[in-house]
Amino acid sequence: MAPIRILVVDDNHLIRKLIGLILEGAGYTPIDADSGEAALALALADPPELVIVDEVMPGMLGSELVRLLRRSRERRLRNLAVVGISGHDGAARALLQAGADAFVAKPVEEHPLLDAVARALGRPLRPDDPPALPAA
Repeated sequence: MAPIRILVVDDNHLIRKLIGLILEGAGYTPIDADSGEAALALALADPPELVIVDEVMPGMLGSELVRLLRRSRERRLRNLAVVGISGHDGAARALLQAGADAFVAKPVEEHPLLDAVARALGRPLRPDDPPALPAA
């Protein structure tokens, strides 16, 4: 079974590195992007199983990225599990309203992050999505 790939999106390389180390230690495969635009390109090219996204970044906000993923014509992007992160007031609300499955406050700590990842990966498909057809 292939490891679960998680895209970590934050403009701060130290935070991406810290989250990557936490994820690797738990058996996940982290991929990183320094902006919403870079994350969207990576997700379109080869979608991960989950995206961890910061709210406040130059250019595209994390909630904008989540909205774009949730409204995508690509079912595989609409159904990506998403965990929002931020240390700013109001960020949790913005990310969750945009469609994030969970939120973790910065500074990010190992156990709350891994709990949020596990919850997000276990979530059902979006209510407006039909169930997948069985493989032939």
